Amino acid sequence: MMKQLICVEVMAVLLSSCMTEKSLVSTKYELEENASIVLDSSNSWTTSRFKGIHGVGWISDHEIEFVQSVKIGTDEHHEPIYNNTMGFKDIISGEVRGEKPDISYDIYSVSPDDRHVYVKLNHMEGEKLVAEHRMLSRDGGETKEIANQAIAGSAIWLDNEHVLYRGGIGDGGVVQIDLQGKITPMPALNQLMEHNDTDTRNIEQVARIGERLYFIEGSGFSYIEMSQLDNPVIHRIYEKSVNRFYPAPDEHQIAVVTTEGSQFSRTKRELLLLDPDGNSLGNHLESGEYFNSVSWSLDQSKLTYVVTKQYPNQYEVHVVDTKSGENKMIYKSTNRMASSEMYWSPNSRLMMFTVDRSNSTLESQPETIIYEFK
Repeated sequence: MMKQLICVEVMAVLLSSCMTEKSLVSTKYELEENASIVLDSSNSWTTSRFKGIHGVGWISDHEIEFVQSVKIGTDEHHEPIYNNTMGFKDIISGEVRGEKPDISYDIYSVSPDDRHVYVKLNHMEGEKLVAEHRMLSRDGGETKEIANQAIAGSAIWLDNEHVLYRGGIGDGGVVQIDLQGKITPMPALNQLMEHNDTDTRNIEQVARIGERLYFIEGSGFSYIEMSQLDNPVIHRIYEKSVNRFYPAPDEHQIAVVTTEGSQFSRTKRELLLLDPDGNSLGNHLESGEYFNSVSWSLDQSKLTYVVTKQYPNQYEVHVVDTKSGENKMIYKSTNRMASSEMYWSPNSRLMMFTVDRSNSTLESQPETIIYEFK
């Protein structure tokens, strides 16, 4: 059945509000210039837009967290200066609450139970770059300063009370940090994963999945058992070059992006599914030049991703029905969206992402798009 192209303009109220639709002539030029929503003829979903805000997460099934940037002038180089605020917006009533100045952290890692956040914020003290590490309590707003001096690195929650921090080059290696701020060295794991100038192992993207700690090792995909962190043994489960991996919420499936040739060249990349032992689950889902923002709905019924077919000129958003295997493109644009994440609501019916309508890298014209899947 022929697909119909519809551009949807939404006013202040979302989902339950009235929508004004404007049909487009189906030309490549108009499709790309207007960054059209692509709807199938069965009308299996609806979509709404919020201009001027960047959606950064769901608070509930009807409330989102957002960041808003308002241009307040230009600097001596005539570059725009923005005032950034964050807050919460009810997508049904349109009500906004809790607005406050936005703080952009270098690291913002949330515990599995959503109760605590490990954050790192770098700043300059004179000519010296200094890092502030803190443990934040989401419910009570309490903070615990962490005596971690690492300027770079990554924070991975091992459970609800312990963070594994992997520092950058010269940052002290791999340590474990608890909620009280106690830092425990991990010498064996540090020897395996420490950043250094001569490291040929090139450990990337460490993440816990079930009772294993998975990571990209060189060009392969490997894990170590959580019970063996003091004496780790590497188990390589997939030999192809893996660029990124994205575990499903139930941890029984892992979406991986594989790369043929150099990861930094315009070579063929594939998105496919593996089980926790590296076995392929069916055929690959998609091929393209670049993949971004691969995201599972919380009920695992859908997998969303951004694929670039003609970098940097065309971005496509796809949704895969994991039960039927049906793959649909729901959005197509030349506007920048590579840095936007895909956020699913708790009920797995609403999916949100943000695009930048500006053609200039200096200006910011965000528009948050929310899909409701019926």
